[in-house]
Amino acid sequence: MPVDFFAMFTICLRSIGLIPILTLFILAGGLYGQSTVILEGRVADARTGEPIPGATVQKAGSSGGAVTDLEGFFELEGDAGSEVEIVVRSVGYHPVRIPIGDLSDSPVLIELEPEILRSEEVVVTGSPLGRNIHYQPVQSMNREQLQQQAAPSLGEMLDGTVGVATRSFGSAPARPVIRGFDGDRVLVMQNGERMGDLSSTAVDHAVALDPLSMDRVEIIRGPASLLYGSSAIGGVVNMFSSDMPREWEEGFSGTVATHGATMNRMGAGMVRIQQGTENIAATGRLIYRDADDLRTPAGRLPDTRLSNRSYGGGVGFRSGEFESGLSVSGMDYSYGLPDAVDNPLESIEIQMNRFNLQSISTLEMPHFFEHAELRVHYSSYRHDELELLSEPDGSSHQGLGISFDQQTVSSSLVLRHRQIGASEGAVGFSANYSEMDVGGANALTPNASGYFMATYLYEEILMRPGLRMKAGGRVEFKKTSVRANKLFPDASRFEDRRDLIFSGAAGLHYSPSRQWTAGLQIARAYRTPTIEELYSFSPHAAAGSFDVGDSELQNEYSLGSDLYVDYHGALLSSQLSLFANRIDHYVDFAPSGEQHEPSELPIFRYVSRDAILYGFEWMTVVDLNSRWQASAGLDYVRGRERGDSPNDLTFIPPMRTHLQLHYDSGSIRAGARMRIVSRQDRVAPNEAPTDGYPLLGLDAVYRFGHGVSLSFRMDNLMNERYKDHLSRVENRDAPMPGRNLNAMFRWEF
Repeated sequence: MPVDFFAMFTICLRSIGLIPILTLFILAGGLYGQSTVILEGRVADARTGEPIPGATVQKAGSSGGAVTDLEGFFELEGDAGSEVEIVVRSVGYHPVRIPIGDLSDSPVLIELEPEILRSEEVVVTGSPLGRNIHYQPVQSMNREQLQQQAAPSLGEMLDGTVGVATRSFGSAPARPVIRGFDGDRVLVMQNGERMGDLSSTAVDHAVALDPLSMDRVEIIRGPASLLYGSSAIGGVVNMFSSDMPREWEEGFSGTVATHGATMNRMGAGMVRIQQGTENIAATGRLIYRDADDLRTPAGRLPDTRLSNRSYGGGVGFRSGEFESGLSVSGMDYSYGLPDAVDNPLESIEIQMNRFNLQSISTLEMPHFFEHAELRVHYSSYRHDELELLSEPDGSSHQGLGISFDQQTVSSSLVLRHRQIGASEGAVGFSANYSEMDVGGANALTPNASGYFMATYLYEEILMRPGLRMKAGGRVEFKKTSVRANKLFPDASRFEDRRDLIFSGAAGLHYSPSRQWTAGLQIARAYRTPTIEELYSFSPHAAAGSFDVGDSELQNEYSLGSDLYVDYHGALLSSQLSLFANRIDHYVDFAPSGEQHEPSELPIFRYVSRDAILYGFEWMTVVDLNSRWQASAGLDYVRGRERGDSPNDLTFIPPMRTHLQLHYDSGSIRAGARMRIVSRQDRVAPNEAPTDGYPLLGLDAVYRFGHGVSLSFRMDNLMNERYKDHLSRVENRDAPMPGRNLNAMFRWEF
């Protein structure tokens, strides 16, 4: 597929997509202005009659709503004469859905029944059936949790979650590390599709989506190649945004959110509006984010500033059993990298631009296949690495080190079939095509293009009450080709790579009672080497290394196992997860101990070795009383080569202990947390060990009601000077961020 086709394709899609969006915004604006009424009510305990503060009251399908005050009272705004269904939730109570014939029928009394168990959330990333039955550990973060964890990047936001660390190279390019798996082994998706950015390929590349745009994040810990193919050998992070309306109420709604931080003098803000009719809704958002260099206990960490402007918008349509939506989003992102922290005359800046178009359609059918979902995704991504040199006389020079220009088209179709006897399942199809041009003075690789086509079958079988089994298989054909560019004029000597790959998984889910659940999964997962791993041979100043690839690298194959036991009681919940991954042809990005001349950069080589990674995760939460809650967690991973005298793998996170104590009265939540990181001395050759350290933090949130909340978070309260073992800053003595006060405000109306 020639590059010109992508340019024309982009122009056409923009023309097709933006015109109806603007039209719908104009039409939607005329619908606003209907008369409104206030529904007044009170939420109370059904057994004691006591008020329930902090309960959320929402119209079904709406993101906005109200929060009850200390006496259990609330006010909810709506259109006069409209019939709605409201949903009422509170921690420790069964949620209820109540139809309201007329919002003017006030006041209403809503009584909630206490629940013995916490209800499980459905994590759609882990299964095509959309259920809360899991065969490996999963996590999800809702909008309020994301607000409390607000950070400039996905990696920093998820850091500290049990089983999830972060690869650090300043704030902007921080990316999650799951169970010691980094880069292309952790698949980061947007609304269920690959993003088309380059965040997985190198430590200096950022995830091309601002955290303020995320409404929900789901995390799968463990191999997921059955459903998602290559790059999911270690886990999946799926980010959901509302740029495409999927559920809505008639009328106008919106969100205003801000985030500020003292450690890097950061300011960020978002505005999102939405207008809906019975069948059509339109939404749009704008985000800005600016930050200065990081401040550490040892002073400023230079070249870590960032600036981001992003937008998004879309339309949704529903009619009967059919729903469809279209969204467009874009991002202009520039950030510095602490490549040469000891040389104030040198600096690196990344300028990144992404345009994204996505469509999701679903259809409910009265046939053998009862549900169909089609996703289509297009991404245009540009990335320039600028090398800036200042002279003693005050003059400066700017050079283009490396440029990447990538176009990606992908699509997925999932067909869920009706129950056949005791079996439910789905069949899926996916395809992906991408082209990448690499330029600049230090083009890292040849130009490349490639595609894959895959199909999978997934089945869940009820073997007996409380016991389910899953089984599935995936077959994928993948082709990768390279083309010549300025620094690789002889790229034709590299033969096309063609791979026919099989993966599969089998698992058991056992729930002998409402309190106990256990899951077991055994999966054969795979990963194909990236273009960078195969063909790199160039200075990569932004990453602080001279990268050397190996065109003879073979595909990685993992035989992974997950065993977890979960208990949810009235006052205590706990989960223990054990995992092991035996990987053939594991590609390690390892320091050679050599230095390249004349760039004076350390040489890193992509080398293949058989490896094993294993460890555990444990988390326990105890309700001390109706308002106080304590929790403790522990995660550990060991990564090493297999053989007679095995070496440890590079950049494996150390063991971490997590402790928290929180108070929640409904309107106020506050608490303290501590993370204790152990010394990491199981290191690869030419890799430096790091000492252990404690980190203390504080949290507070006040829920004003009417969709308004204000949060504060203090990180590194004691201003501890420490070094993160996953930090890729060239000077390993450069410490991590110091004491930092975050303030987050959110108003949903």
